[in-house]
Amino acid sequence: MMYRKIILAVWATTLMLTSQTLLADSELSDAAKYRANVMSTIGSSFGDFILLYLGKVQQPDDHIVTQAEILANASTLIADLVPAGSEGGEALPAIWDNMDEYLKYADDAATATSALAEAAVAGDRAAMGKAFKAAGNSCKACHDKFHGLADGTDADI
Repeated sequence: MMYRKIILAVWATTLMLTSQTLLADSELSDAAKYRANVMSTIGSSFGDFILLYLGKVQQPDDHIVTQAEILANASTLIADLVPAGSEGGEALPAIWDNMDEYLKYADDAATATSALAEAAVAGDRAAMGKAFKAAGNSCKACHDKFHGLADGTDADI
């Protein structure tokens, strides 16, 4: 019961923060709002996966597979989330000035999360741990360069 409350609190906080970000900047394009939602999905799945992986939440084994697959599927969308005209939100302008680098990070994330999903399907906990670390590192590398707030400060990641 306690874990259920924690999961609900994490979910509610993520939803609230995403909603606040979107509502705070009503000038954002629909594409920028979509990007924020996809990235929020990725962040939520990361959190859900690690809760399951560490045994903080007891659920059937297929839950960890489902979370890894959601993460992998959503990560395949990253490369398409920055069309011209979608600037704004927490995506820094450097993305559009360094598109090749951004696309490499997007590919790295898709590759790492795909390996995570494959490891989860196989039930290989060692491979899951290694792939999770690689996925986290790929996300961090991109966020360090391309994620922030309009005032130049870092956003909470």
